[in-house]
Amino acid sequence: MDIEYYRNFIAIVEAGSISAAAKQIAIAQPALSNQLKVLQKRFGTQLLHVRRGGHSIELTDAGCILYNKAKYICSAENSALKEIVDCQAGFSGTLRISLSPSMSINFIKNFLSDFYREFPHINYELYEVPIDEQTQQLLDGKTEIGIANAPLKQSKRFETLFSRKERLVALFHKDSPYLKNDKPNILLDDLEDIPLCLSRGCSELFFSVCSDSHIFPQVMSINTTKLSAIAWAEKNTGVAIVPAPAVELFPANLVRKEIKDERLFLEMTLSIVKGRELSQVAQTFINYYMQNK
Repeated sequence: MDIEYYRNFIAIVEAGSISAAAKQIAIAQPALSNQLKVLQKRFGTQLLHVRRGGHSIELTDAGCILYNKAKYICSAENSALKEIVDCQAGFSGTLRISLSPSMSINFIKNFLSDFYREFPHINYELYEVPIDEQTQQLLDGKTEIGIANAPLKQSKRFETLFSRKERLVALFHKDSPYLKNDKPNILLDDLEDIPLCLSRGCSELFFSVCSDSHIFPQVMSINTTKLSAIAWAEKNTGVAIVPAPAVELFPANLVRKEIKDERLFLEMTLSIVKGRELSQVAQTFINYYMQNK
């Protein structure tokens, strides 16, 4: 099957009608309609319904399947073309990774920066997105590696190559009026009357554990990124609640206290799509990561 048929089918779906797609991709409408007929004959079923007037379409269940698969096929071809061009210039290419927003800063500092020094001709596409979007990007072939702080959707379709627990910690400004002692730990109860700034990635877990413990936290802000939650603490406005590995370093004006509760941890995972061959660049990074994790 000519891959242009898949590209044009995607265009029809995303434009909302055959006529609109024909204008966008500069193909005569009858020719585009014929391509659709060829696809429907090839797959032996109707792929979309043209609504009365011909100004809009509705995908059938089979059409939805083909739309998603066609996006993957076209994405894979684009990726192959780019990597072949890159390889002609030496060991180079593009590493495409989906990350949970709260994990991107440490991931760059702890892994990507050193990896870049070792492989300076590789460039990067990093997508800092929620779990649902990570899942879709990986399945569509837009990215090859997922770095997540919560389980990916459709987990049976992924292979987890590495996982690590990250405990939730409280970060106080060194001059915070809520900093009562120099102990390295703090009880969940002790956070009840303190203005808290949470990263969104850990907020659901934190609220769930507090509810189970009949604790009612005073949440001042919920932030998309971990860095934003920490910024509140750096300004001595509130206390940040964020996930953090034991080795993570924070600004010198912050005091870290681990929250003493075995329920308060997130699992960081590195995953790929099960059964899908990786590009040379992605495999090189995974080998590097597994040696230096």
